[in-house]
Amino acid sequence: MFTGLIECTGKIESVQDTGDGKIFKVSTIWKDPDLKNGDSISVNGACHTVTSFQENGNKFEFYSSYKTLELTNFGSFQLGTKINLERSVLPHTRMGGHFVTGHVDLTGTILLSEEKDSGNVRRFVISHDPSFTKYFAVRGSVTVDGISLTIVDSKPGEFELVLIPETLIVTNASEAWKVGAKVNLEVDLIARYLEQLGKYT
Repeated sequence: MFTGLIECTGKIESVQDTGDGKIFKVSTIWKDPDLKNGDSISVNGACHTVTSFQENGNKFEFYSSYKTLELTNFGSFQLGTKINLERSVLPHTRMGGHFVTGHVDLTGTILLSEEKDSGNVRRFVISHDPSFTKYFAVRGSVTVDGISLTIVDSKPGEFELVLIPETLIVTNASEAWKVGAKVNLEVDLIARYLEQLGKYT
């Protein structure tokens, strides 16, 4: 389980194709690094398992299956790609953001990226499969590349976000979210369960 509050960004140092997936090596700088083999970690919003590490986790590897590559933006990762990272929550962790499972539901595409208010904030419009529109409520939560965000506006097949300077600084959004870029989306967990309950009540 994650919160969607990005701890740091990392960069892809190497990509190894295994035939049925890829092994990615990442370099980063954690505050209080403590990774170990088997730890769960959110990479651009997708939950992965640390398979090896060095320097207390400031360098680590993880494996993505062909299915993960198909369902996320991981297939486009190259050397130097900047990614968002978050370690799984602990029992004493402050619960900012919202409940994030790390299970990517679909990908979206950046339709618009523009500065607002003299560059202090940035507005994004993201397109997606219209059948998911029901999950994206105005002032509701969404996870985009692992970042917990609040939806400003929602229309069939797209929604709007406004990112504050702090979010732009600590995530990959300012660098990676160019028009046409693919981003990972996870719908709000509560919305998913409410829909399921509605089917059987």
